[in-house]
Amino acid sequence: MDHYLIPRRPALGFAAFLLILTGAHATGLLPIARLAGALPVFCPFELLTGIPCPGCGMTRAILSLISGNPSCALLYNPFSFFLLALVTASSLPHRWMQRVPTRVRAVLPHVYAVILGLVVIFWIFGRLLPHWGV
Repeated sequence: MDHYLIPRRPALGFAAFLLILTGAHATGLLPIARLAGALPVFCPFELLTGIPCPGCGMTRAILSLISGNPSCALLYNPFSFFLLALVTASSLPHRWMQRVPTRVRAVLPHVYAVILGLVVIFWIFGRLLPHWGV
């Protein structure tokens, strides 16, 4: 199994986009607060059901991380940290991943499955049940 769940090209594109945003924010050319207010919030799942999806808040969380505010990112969507780690791992050259011990590479799919399970649990208990008033 390959070391990533995100195909390499989209991961590299997303990583490049994040680096450009981080550079623009660091130089003061594009303050993240201005960008966050300009982006429309659009979630097709929430539009159809009225319930926030597991990924809701991810854009604001990533923007919070870029601006150096991890506590806000944690509140928006705690799995933004996992997404950044996954994009980083998917962007690494394949030969670098070959240096990782085989045991560690064998455990990665299980780690991904546990994180996916946590995303679903967070969605049920953090967003779905409170939306229903439970």
